[in-house]
This record gives sequence, structure tokens and C-alpha cells, in this order.
Amino acid sequence: MKTYKEQEEELFARWMEACRVKDGINPEEDFAYDGILFRGELELLNGCWIRHSGDETELWDNAPCRLLILTKDTTRNGGQEDIREEAALKNNIEDRKEPAAGMYRNLTLWSYALLNAVQGGEVVEYNQTPPCWDELREHYTSAPIARVNCKKEIGESSIRDEVLKAHIERYADLLQEQIAMYDADIILCCGGGGIIKDFVKGTYLPDLEKFSDAGWVYFSPSTKKIVIDSYHPTARKKRQDIYEQMMADLKAFLGMHPEYHKSKTDGREI
Repeated sequence: MKTYKEQEEELFARWMEACRVKDGINPEEDFAYDGILFRGELELLNGCWIRHSGDETELWDNAPCRLLILTKDTTRNGGQEDIREEAALKNNIEDRKEPAAGMYRNLTLWSYALLNAVQGGEVVEYNQTPPCWDELREHYTSAPIARVNCKKEIGESSIRDEVLKAHIERYADLLQEQIAMYDADIILCCGGGGIIKDFVKGTYLPDLEKFSDAGWVYFSPSTKKIVIDSYHPTARKKRQDIYEQMMADLKAFLGMHPEYHKSKTDGREI
């Protein structure tokens, strides 16, 4: 049986050829890899902290609850543009406890809180969140998490929504295939003004429904999957406000729909 990395590599080979044909993109220089985050050895390489591929396929297949994070695109990162290697550590420093950029402050917290809540854990207030930064980072780099950029061409510091939408539409079949490959229980859509969430609904979860007017939580009755429509993790909005609004909507949803909880033996061996 092929590992997820092998499946991703086969998909990316077709995706890179499509980039070359449709947009004249040089994939050797401008294509960013992503997918299920690597769970192997941690190494400081050329000033960048990276993780190597390890047992992520076994972890993913045996997890009771799996999180897929959909982001917009990535910038150049010193020649290491493979998202799967990310370690949520600050580069160019050997201290593993040094916090990474603000993006990871949000991603690590959101990932911990979402996976914990859907597996029946307590939804706590922002200032009562138990883990410290180092514990959140350790969770992010060990839990069943995949991160996928909807735009595979390496970008700049920002991207206009219309550019993102056009890119997604040109490669819709490939993006849908990658999302479906993971069969994640929670899909966190980060930014894009609803474009990413709308794509998930239009191509993957057609019965997706909005839970409340708050607009954070969406759910698929047929698959029991949860979709979170969030800000981008670098959003210039108060971190506490984002967290509390997101988790309040999720807490209300799970209170009304306990069937969406994933137990530790929910259809998978652990």
C-alpha cells in the first residue's frame, strides 16, 4: 500500500505539469509541496528547522480525528518550500523553545483546540488555555495534521482574493483530489473571504450547512465532517477575539450535535 507521501508525489507530478501548461510556471523553482505534515526526525538544516518524513501515514490512518488546514499560498523560505517539513520553530536559532512567527502562534493554538474539542475535551477560554507555547508546538508537530495550500505556485506576502479564486478554479480537479485523499474529520479554511470554504462545499461536501449566523462552523450531515471558516492565521485581528469567537461557535455546535464528536475508537484502531 502506498504511503500518503507517495500518493502526494504522484499527484504533484501531474499538478506541476498542469502548472507548466496552463500558466507557464516553472515547477522546479515555483511549486510548493504540502500535505500531511512529516513526523520523522527534527533537524536544523541551513538555518531552518525541518522535520523529515517518518511514520505520518500510520499516524494518520490510525487517528480517531484528523485535521486538514487549507491555507492560501506560501512565500519563499530559504529554499525550503515543502510545507510538510514545517516544525513551527523559529529559524536561524538553535533554541527549540523560541516561538515561531505569529502565524504559528495561531495555527498551533487552533489545531490544539479544534482537535481537543471534537474528541470530547473541554472548550476553555483563551486565557485559560492550558498548554504553553512549547506544548502547543509539540502537539502541532505530532498530531494528525495536514496543511494544504490552495495555490501551489509560490507567492508573495499577500494574495488578492480574486487571484486566489482564479487559481483554485484552474486547478480545481487536482485540489479536490488532494482534499479527498485525506478524508479529514475537521477542515480548517484559513482566509480567502469564504472562497476556500465555498470550494470545499462546491466540490467535496455538497451538503455543507452553516450552523449559526456567527459563520464559523459548517457541517456535513452525510459525512459528519466539520468545516471551520476562519481568518488567515496572520490576520490583523486580535488573536484572543478570533479564538474565542471560533470556539464559542464550535462549543454551541457540539452541544447541539454530540454525534459529531470523534471518540478514540471511532472507526479506527489506535
